Amino acid sequence: MIALYIILLGPVWFILLWPLFIAYTQLKVMWSTLRPEQKVVAAIVILLAWCIDVFINWTWGLLLGVTPHATLSQKCGIVRHRGNWQAAVAIYLCTYWLDPFEAGGHCHG
Repeated sequence: MIALYIILLGPVWFILLWPLFIAYTQLKVMWSTLRPEQKVVAAIVILLAWCIDVFINWTWGLLLGVTPHATLSQKCGIVRHRGNWQAAVAIYLCTYWLDPFEAGGHCHG
């Protein structure tokens, strides 16, 4: 049942989470130049992205072995050197979906 949930809803959540991640990385870079009213809206977007990220970490993120001590991004950074199927998924996510959009990369481990 969990696998079916991941297959059906995983892409929907990923389509939502990735644009929020890109928005977060850009807001982080531009934060000091934003006007106060922009910061209010940005804070709401960041809070929404954080809530969705936590939900993702505790649903399909469990496939990569996410724990309370490591988020999905942190776990990707850790497992991408193992040489198994988790490493293949982690390398793909980091290389094509996360690292290009954050200065210095996103996945560290």
